[in-house]
Amino acid sequence: MNEPEQRKRAVSDILESGAGLAARHILVFLRITTPLTLPIGLLFSAAVFWLDNSSGSSHDFALGILVPVGVVYALAAMASGAACLKVAAEAYSGASPSAREAIALVLRRFRPVLALTALVVVAAAPAVALLALPGLTALGSYSLLLLILALFSLWASGTWAVALPAMLLEEKGIKDSLRRSALLVRGSLFRALGTILFGAVLALFAGVLVAILVSVFSLGGGNVILIVTLVGFGLGELFVAPFYVAFLVVLYGDLRARERGPIAEQAS
Repeated sequence: MNEPEQRKRAVSDILESGAGLAARHILVFLRITTPLTLPIGLLFSAAVFWLDNSSGSSHDFALGILVPVGVVYALAAMASGAACLKVAAEAYSGASPSAREAIALVLRRFRPVLALTALVVVAAAPAVALLALPGLTALGSYSLLLLILALFSLWASGTWAVALPAMLLEEKGIKDSLRRSALLVRGSLFRALGTILFGAVLALFAGVLVAILVSVFSLGGGNVILIVTLVGFGLGELFVAPFYVAFLVVLYGDLRARERGPIAEQAS
């Protein structure tokens, strides 16, 4: 006899469960985010400080340093987020998470992880741009085009919400991960979209909260304030990925549970 279909978890329930998951295992997550992103993040902050306090040829040289450092920082953040996702999945399934094994897995599959993450980010860009702009009228004749792109962007963001979990946890390629995510999300698009949107806000809030706590040390002149602010956001960034991927893992676990069983059971 088939098991009855499980009740769909509300977005608020997913977010609450994900936040608890991230908080309980935050030390394991920090073993990933600290070595992967903190050193290059501090270097990026130093480059920003140098750029802000330089002029002429020195300013151009600082900009030339900032760009490649920023690229490396973005790549490190992607690797860190993917490794955190693996740890979150292990913790969610009841296993003992290993930061070292998660990092090793991501490094072995870094190319497809990078390509898939970049694809998802590009797909989400029009929706982010729509939210960032003060209004569509600011674009004049291009407003309709952006609106169409934004609607597609929202659909793609929700449809591919669990593509990265599918890639890492079911060992699928890029195309199969996208198809797998679309299959899992079918009938739950708005739940998936709500999870990634509100989850992103909560994850960013966690990072900003850390930056605010660090800002109490910003006593002194403008340079001191800038340094403390940059360091604060660098430290805050360590907490963003753990919370965000925890939300994704709980969503993925719920979608999997309604389909074939618990998250620990790998799809064929």
